[in-house]
Amino acid sequence: MAGVKVKLRKRGSFEHEIPNMSSETPLRMLVFGSSSRDQISLTHSVLGPDVFTADEVNISATKKSSGVVQERNITLVNTPNLQDNDLPESVLHKELRKAVCFSSPGPHAVVIVLDPFHLTSDTMNILKPVVHYFGDRVLKHTLIVLYHERDLTTLSIEDEVKKNKSFRELAEKCVQNYLFFNEEKNRTQGSQKQALFAKVEDMVSEHGIFSNPEFKDAEKRIQIEERFLRKSKEKEIREMFKVLENEHSGEALVSEFKKYEEKIQLECREKAELAVADKLGFTVRVVDYAVAVGKGAFVGALLGFAIGPEGMAVGAAIGAALGGVLGGAANAVWSYINNSFADAHKGTA
Repeated sequence: MAGVKVKLRKRGSFEHEIPNMSSETPLRMLVFGSSSRDQISLTHSVLGPDVFTADEVNISATKKSSGVVQERNITLVNTPNLQDNDLPESVLHKELRKAVCFSSPGPHAVVIVLDPFHLTSDTMNILKPVVHYFGDRVLKHTLIVLYHERDLTTLSIEDEVKKNKSFRELAEKCVQNYLFFNEEKNRTQGSQKQALFAKVEDMVSEHGIFSNPEFKDAEKRIQIEERFLRKSKEKEIREMFKVLENEHSGEALVSEFKKYEEKIQLECREKAELAVADKLGFTVRVVDYAVAVGKGAFVGALLGFAIGPEGMAVGAAIGAALGGVLGGAANAVWSYINNSFADAHKGTA
């Protein structure tokens, strides 16, 4: 194989939180939604209709979809839709581990797809699993996409949506990162996709990609697994090079081998992601909340311990509120309180 060397592309480094977002940088988006239909519709709009088949109407397992859009590599990782599914906790953990691996070394944005015509008082609840599994820091990396197909002006829709209290609260938690996506305009002009990519780039320029210990651990493990898989294919690669060498020469040989090399690299990456997903775990997020809200949460929990688990959860919530007021960590307080009361409810059910 002398004379033909195709270097593997260097994976994202964790040393630089804010990467240079050139047109060659692949965009990774981790997608949640208020319904499977919304998620599938947005994915079709961005990547094309072949991503999901006609009979796929419910997203019950994490799915990674990639394509080249406007000369750019785009990856959407759709998580199971929690509103359409009643998944056991063990299954949900497994699917979210896959989501971490599929979007490693970290998504450029966590996208929440909503129907602007069906915003209810429960809309806020869509953030709970996101914060619970990824920590409250994910909120500044979260983009709300209000997807609609109706032939109405964006301005009239915005006016109505901004009157909705639940949406205003949701937008506040996500530091006002939201975007209206008109499918009809996207079909005729393609401008909506460009607006989506531009918004994500703006968020990355300000905050960098989203990462946490799970993503960093996943990426390290995936790279190790990739090297192992690549090693096991060395004989196959040498044999393929001989075949290509008999059919091509010069630049044509380099080009064909590079295509084959990229195919092998993609296969190894996908297999490595699946292998690591089975082994990855989630860190208990109480640690993140405690750091954000101060010692008040732990003090409250200790005060409530004397009256049992429910009292402990309520005490922790009150303590978190006090700690948050003192520390100014409103988002962390909100997420901690929600989880504390939810845990208390489970404990008494």
